[in-house]
Amino acid sequence: MHRAADILAEWDTNVARPVLRSASEVRRDETIADLSGRLRDATRQISQLDALASVTANLYHENQQLRRQASGRHATTIASLPAAD
Repeated sequence: MHRAADILAEWDTNVARPVLRSASEVRRDETIADLSGRLRDATRQISQLDALASVTANLYHENQQLRRQASGRHATTIASLPAAD
C-alpha cells in the first residue's frame, strides 16, 4: 500500500472532499437532533419527578409515624385541671 502512490493520491483527494448532503438529509439530521434534545430534557424531568415522588413518599411515612407517636403521647400526658374554688 505504501508503494501505491496513485491509490494514496486518490484516497487523499476523496477524503479531503466535503460530504454533500441533500436538503432532506439536512432536515432529517436537524429533526433527529431536535428530538434527541427533547428526549434528553424529558428524561431529566422524569428523573427529577421520580426523585420528588420518593421524597414525598418518605415524608408521608415519617409524618404518619410521628402522628402515631404524638397521639400515643397525648393520651398518657393528659391530666385533669384542678377544680376552681
